[in-house]
Formats: sequence, structure tokens, C-alpha cells
Amino acid sequence: MKAGDLVGRWQLTAWTATDDTGAVAMPFGEHPRGSVVYTPGGWMSGQLALPDRRAMSTSAALGGTESERAEAYSSYVAYCGDYRLEGDTVVHVLRMSLFPNWVGTEQRRVVELQGDRMVLRTPPTPVSGRILVNSLHWVRVE
Repeated sequence: MKAGDLVGRWQLTAWTATDDTGAVAMPFGEHPRGSVVYTPGGWMSGQLALPDRRAMSTSAALGGTESERAEAYSSYVAYCGDYRLEGDTVVHVLRMSLFPNWVGTEQRRVVELQGDRMVLRTPPTPVSGRILVNSLHWVRVE
């Protein structure tokens, strides 16, 4: 695989999280929304969203109640930065992220690519006493 194989815009079709017992969850439900874009110049941007997110009580992007902001934050994932390939792994070098702890980090995803379909998998990650592997399934869009 070469970096050019990733170039383009991809639409999320499924997101599953499998734990070390084999239990499978869908963090954003059966029909999550998402987009990831890889440019020829080595830049990427990815966003994931719970479908049908609830509107806030304000028209101000930084307004709303604390609970509204918490709900909005917990139903959306977004980051962007440089990327490179290392074998079958794409490395996202984050410049910006909705989750501030990721800024400046490298997020590694194992890539499976078959035609216009792609799966990105996280490495096994400890979360709340369990080990999770997230699998994000994508289809290329024109």
C-alpha cells in the first residue's frame, strides 16, 4: 500500500468497538455519521458524529448550558493533521483535536483497503478496565 491509495474523501458506514471478552458495541449507534479526507500533500481531517444530534438552546456556537455543551462534545469526534504510512498502518500526527489531549500525539490505525472500501482499526486500548479495539468502516465517495 502507498499513501496515494488513501487520497480522497471517505464516508463512515460503521463504527464498532470490540472488547477483550469479544463483546461488540456501536459507540455512535447503527448509523453513525463521519468523514475522513486524505490529501496528496499528506494532510488529513476526520470527523465522527452521532446521528440526529440534539440542537442546543442557543444560536451562539460557544453558548448553551454546560449540560448541552457536554452532550454536544460527547457526541462528536474531530481532529486533523499530517499523516504518513508505515507498512499497513496510517499514522495521524494531530495538529488540532476536539479532545485537547490528542494535540501533538500520533494516532495509529491499521488499514485494510479493498477497492473503494477501507477499515481503520485502533491498536488495543485500555478503557475503563477493558481493552478495546475500534473498527471504523469507510466507503470512498467521489
